[in-house]
Amino acid sequence: MTDPEVAAVDTILRRLGIPYVVVGGQAIARRAATVTRDVDVMVATRDYATTVGRLRAESRLAFDWDDGNLCRFRLLDLGGVPLDVINSAIFAGRRAPAEFFDYLQHDGSAPADGIAYGTPEVVWYTRLLTKRWRSYAEKIVTNVIDGVPPDRLDAVERIARRFGTDALLAERVAHVREELARPDVAALVRRG
Repeated sequence: MTDPEVAAVDTILRRLGIPYVVVGGQAIARRAATVTRDVDVMVATRDYATTVGRLRAESRLAFDWDDGNLCRFRLLDLGGVPLDVINSAIFAGRRAPAEFFDYLQHDGSAPADGIAYGTPEVVWYTRLLTKRWRSYAEKIVTNVIDGVPPDRLDAVERIARRFGTDALLAERVAHVREELARPDVAALVRRG
C-alpha cells in the first residue's frame, strides 16, 4: 500500500510529467520497518531546474529553498510534510551527470504500486555521499536492525566502483560495518 505522502507527490509529479524515483526513508520503508513522513525524490539532472520551476508554481506545494542540488517544498494538503527534490548529478561521481539517474531508473529501483522506489543500496550510497554521512550511517545501522540485509553494503561498494566514488566511500562503508559488528548492535541484528 502506498503511503499517503508518496501518493500525493506521485499525483503531482505524474500530472506535471516529471520522471522521478522515490529515495530516502520512504524507499527503505518498502523493505524494513521505519518511520518517516517526508518524501525524497530524485530527478534527472537535465530536468532539475525545470522541475523546481514547475513545482514552485504548484498550488499544493509551498517552496522553502533551493541550493541547486536539493530543493525543499512542503505538501500543504498534508500539514506541511517536507518534499525534497534531489538533483541526481551529485551522485554521478566521475561519470556524466545524467548517468546516475539513468542507473537509478533502470537498475537501482523497483516498482511498487506503479511507483519507482530506490533500492536500499542506492539509498545507502546516496546517504554515505552527503556531508552528513555520519548521521546517515546511524540510519543505515537502524535499517539493518529493522530487517534490511547487511550484505547490501557490498552492493553499495559496487555502485561506488561504477561511479568512481569508491575511494571516498571506502572509509564510510567500513565505519558502518564496524558499527554493525559492535556486540550490542550485532545482538539486535541477530534478533531481528
